[in-house]
Amino acid sequence: MTMLDHRPFQAADAATICSFPRSADELFFTIPEVAPPIAADQLAEAILQSHDPTVGLWDGRVAGYVDFVETRAKKFCTIGHLVVHPQLRRNGIGTFLAAAMVQKAIDQYGVRFVRASCMSHNKPAYALFHKIGFRPADMAQRLGPDGDPVLVIHLHLIKRNWKGRGDRQDPAVG
Repeated sequence: MTMLDHRPFQAADAATICSFPRSADELFFTIPEVAPPIAADQLAEAILQSHDPTVGLWDGRVAGYVDFVETRAKKFCTIGHLVVHPQLRRNGIGTFLAAAMVQKAIDQYGVRFVRASCMSHNKPAYALFHKIGFRPADMAQRLGPDGDPVLVIHLHLIKRNWKGRGDRQDPAVG
């Protein structure tokens, strides 16, 4: 039986996580402020500027990463840098990590809502966040890795709409 869990990021995780984005687009979706190819020290720098860096585990091995790029106690947290190992995508790891961060935002920061953003052409990320209750709140434009404009969808999940998804998950059950 496969089990999902999460734990705080450790420096030794960086090289593994750097291998997850398979293209310039995927890297842009994950860490827009870093140009490809990503090195462990660049990831470590992004992590140093984040809050609550968290690693997802699939049967004990590193399978994903997520953090908060912004926290405002009693107000909101912003989920960022969500990425899953390419061979393990579509197994609920991203959903599990996003849900764990929502729960952490509510439990540890006492927020009224949680924010996330995704690029308009990153349909899997949009679907993941929508599935757990995030809804579009705003849009903005930024430059993509090729210099062309990209539409960014800002999503919010209001605390009262959170159904609570637990902390551990058995994908065969949930």
